Amino acid sequence: MEISKITEPEDWEYFAKGAANILFKYIGTNDYLKHKLLRIRLLKEEQEYISTCELYDFIELKCKNLFPHQIIDIQLIVLTSDFINKLNNQGHDLMLRERYGLLLPNILDGNYEELSLSKKCQLYYERNQENDGISSVIFEIKPKWLYDNYNSNYCRTCSLNQLKHVPRHFCPLDLLYPETIDQGLQDLFLKIPAEILAQIEKLIPLKKLFKIYLNNEDNVFQQLRKYQKINNKNDLIENLTSSDDVSQNLSLIMTLRDVGLFLKFEKFNKDNHIHTSHNNVNNVYIVDGQKFLLTCNIYDLDLKSKMKYKYWLKVENDLQLIYNSSNPDWRYCTKYPGIANGNGNGNGNVDVNAKEVDE
Repeated sequence: MEISKITEPEDWEYFAKGAANILFKYIGTNDYLKHKLLRIRLLKEEQEYISTCELYDFIELKCKNLFPHQIIDIQLIVLTSDFINKLNNQGHDLMLRERYGLLLPNILDGNYEELSLSKKCQLYYERNQENDGISSVIFEIKPKWLYDNYNSNYCRTCSLNQLKHVPRHFCPLDLLYPETIDQGLQDLFLKIPAEILAQIEKLIPLKKLFKIYLNNEDNVFQQLRKYQKINNKNDLIENLTSSDDVSQNLSLIMTLRDVGLFLKFEKFNKDNHIHTSHNNVNNVYIVDGQKFLLTCNIYDLDLKSKMKYKYWLKVENDLQLIYNSSNPDWRYCTKYPGIANGNGNGNGNVDVNAKEVDE
């Protein structure tokens, strides 16, 4: 579909920007495009550039096989240079020769209020029309690297946050094990103002729902851990010597280590055809006799350029002094299998790249 045949550049306003893409929100009157976002590639060095067609094929052929029901819907659309040039890009440089973009749903469409809990975690909540309560809540989380840590003090994600002087929020590894879920959720919810959390909990038992979800063996964090696992020493970052060493499997794994999640919690509505659809049969949870819908959307499935291997090596080298350091302001990450014998809060992590490999 050529987008210029059904809409004008003026119908799109700047919405957000990442490292590789820019998003525009539809503000026109075309019913088909309402509640949609347009994603276009930002200007990149030629050797690092991955086209939208490559990204689309990667998501459709590789990623959707792993997450058939959770990846955000995307549609490939045709762009023209004239259309791109007329977009209000807020001064950001776009890849003008790119002839394709992605159309995707705006998960945050509505009157959501936003709370930034940390760099990799946002909370959005929407009040119902009567304004007597909060009708839906969305966590936006980047869980980053998920794996079984064996013997270093800090996991890769917590180590990187310390390296970048990012304040501690929660450790993603705590969301993986029954013994540490309570601690992980306590840390996660600690940043939410008490009055806001109280308003949410009046209609949506957020803590209980999140805990039930995390105890489900098929939850998205467990799936990401499974598909991020490295089983081949050739795919260890520390063993890379050139871009030719970066396998397709490692590119996939590095993509999965950088995805974002939208976790939406809302009261189940039997009159809402989306809530009652076959796709949501397994997303309905019952708490205290009431039904709730919990849906997950995975986004930011960007194929990583092989040329990033130098950056990966540099970061891993910089982290070596942090993995087994001791920071009084930063609790140790949980060890596996130490959690089984009572050492769960204490002595934590490994060199992620080396120790997660099955020997």
